[in-house]
Amino acid sequence: MRNLTTITTIAAACTVAITFFAACNPKSTVELGLDDLSARFVAANQADTIAPMLKLYCLDGSDALITSRLKGALDYELGLPIQQIDFAALSGASEETIEFTHNGISYGPSLTPRYRMRVLYAVEDHFSSLFTVGQNPSGEWQIICAKPKPPIRY
Repeated sequence: MRNLTTITTIAAACTVAITFFAACNPKSTVELGLDDLSARFVAANQADTIAPMLKLYCLDGSDALITSRLKGALDYELGLPIQQIDFAALSGASEETIEFTHNGISYGPSLTPRYRMRVLYAVEDHFSSLFTVGQNPSGEWQIICAKPKPPIRY
């Protein structure tokens, strides 16, 4: 009887430990689509043009200024060898928001920000880029862009 109690206790402890580690796993259910975004990012990075990379961005409502700057940045990074892509849930810190004003126009995010994507490139100076990602209405993860906010109507 004592052995059965010991085995039951060990089994219960193992179940708790497995549950705990599964909850801590960075590849939790919420993040399953992020692996797909990583794969699409790597493939787009190896393309001959920036068109596949632009498809990863939610450009809905973005203006010509944002799109032009994005194309310039993408042109610079396109083809750099990728060492690693990591995701981290956003903490809500002010530096994680996409809110700014430029030339009197207020900008906000094209999607609700959910995760930070860090792309570490396999280059000598350990260059990396940070992206903010969110899910579009179809459930696909996309990189967020800034878009002009509609003016406040009184």
